[in-house]
Amino acid sequence: MSGITERDFVLTCVRLTGFAEYDLYGTGMAGLYLSTARDQVGEERFDAFWAALKKALDDPQGLKALSPAHLEVARALTYLWYTGAWPKLAPAAHAALRREKANTEFVAAPAAYTEGLVWRTFHGHPAGAKAPGFGTWAVPPPGIPPLEELQEETAAGPDGAYRVGMEEPVALDDVPHDLLPAFRASRDVPPSEVPAAPEPEAEEQEEIRA
Repeated sequence: MSGITERDFVLTCVRLTGFAEYDLYGTGMAGLYLSTARDQVGEERFDAFWAALKKALDDPQGLKALSPAHLEVARALTYLWYTGAWPKLAPAAHAALRREKANTEFVAAPAAYTEGLVWRTFHGHPAGAKAPGFGTWAVPPPGIPPLEELQEETAAGPDGAYRVGMEEPVALDDVPHDLLPAFRASRDVPPSEVPAAPEPEAEEQEEIRA
């Protein structure tokens, strides 16, 4: 049995995806993606890939230090996080890994599509799911954060601060339940305890009507 833990998987994938640990856990897909990748590559080969990946991430060359087959697995894993689908591998990598699975693309789970990181890259939402609410289409999306800010977020440890819609950064344990990611049923918070959203300012209401 592989010794790769879900936490180790998430922390390493932070550097693959460019998203913070909080965001990856927030998808609720970490365990599924780990088991999917392990199943698709094969347990022993995935362990070998994982060891090579962690070594490469600490190497000055980065992912260029990986073999072509391992680089293809890293690409597939990143693709999985962003789209919720395991992709078709390059034929050479498929052969080198001696995979026993059909080399076809498939969605890991129905929820994986809606939790894909790709939607967050442009502040959008998947078609037919996670609608942002009436009138929000009239509000321009936030600008692209500076590179330094992104690097700071992805480098934050488990005790780092999280903003998650709050005025000031707070520790993860201090984030209100209604602001935590994942499905509400998993938070064990009655709907009556979730605070209502504040009413928009008068100027914002006029902009929405316009």
